[in-house]
Amino acid sequence: MSSEVKLQQPGAGLPALERWISSTVLQTLRACFSPANLNRWIAAETQKILALAAQLSPEQSCQRVLTPRMTGLEDNSRHWSVNMVLQHLDIVDSGVLMLSQALASDRTFDREVRIAEVKPDPAAGPEQAERFRTAAEAYLAWAALPRNPTGPRHAHPWFGPLDVKGWHALVAIHTLAHRRQVEAIIARLK
Repeated sequence: MSSEVKLQQPGAGLPALERWISSTVLQTLRACFSPANLNRWIAAETQKILALAAQLSPEQSCQRVLTPRMTGLEDNSRHWSVNMVLQHLDIVDSGVLMLSQALASDRTFDREVRIAEVKPDPAAGPEQAERFRTAAEAYLAWAALPRNPTGPRHAHPWFGPLDVKGWHALVAIHTLAHRRQVEAIIARLK
């Protein structure tokens, strides 16, 4: 990161009003969307992200770009490359899969979720597209299995305790937010 770019620390979070609105949207999606609808949404956003990433050369996909702060993304996430976004989505999808599998089996998940721990490596390379595709496909395959969507909860640092369906809704809006980020990065690369 260049010395001129000053961002908040990882995990600093969202402004209070934005966090409250995001939490309200998340709970509305959890209540109103079926798991199948959430899966279709996640799959569509995933395909859009991968198609956007495929337009870039390996050099472009590694280039970090400073974007304006976007709704749903904390300040610290504004100076990423497309490959960093893909690596972050891989980390989050894989982590939510493990967390959701534990909750769906009526087990507790023994790790605290920390935003700072899911940040990508600035050196993330072009292999991240396939890694993200694999993680998203694994998550979607598991999420398509029938199960009780309620039950035990595990805390998200911004949105509080979420059950399996709450985490599923979070993956949907999280993927949407980062698709918008990929679009903003690409617009600034051109």
